Amino acid sequence: MFRLPICPHCGTVYHYKEVRNAVKKKENTCYHCGEKFRARLFPGILIAAVIPITLSILLNLVMLNRMQEMQLLPLFAVTLAFLLIIYLIIPFFVSFKKNEKNDNKK
Repeated sequence: MFRLPICPHCGTVYHYKEVRNAVKKKENTCYHCGEKFRARLFPGILIAAVIPITLSILLNLVMLNRMQEMQLLPLFAVTLAFLLIIYLIIPFFVSFKKNEKNDNKK
């Protein structure tokens, strides 16, 4: 499951940046076969996002307990790092589906 999506019509593999752009659009066209499809996020992205968020919170709590004079900047850096991880894994939780509109017309 942890792979980039492919075109549902011809099997063309999309690159990381192309998947990010496809998620932003509602309807996409394959650059290889010209067929239309839609990109959608798996519901599993919520589970995948909860894990880094939980780890971030736990690490921040441990840092606060161990270092009483902790400043805000290291805590912010840890939280930002985990949010970056979530942002980077989003394209791996995208699926491309055929448009039902196009299938009914054919």
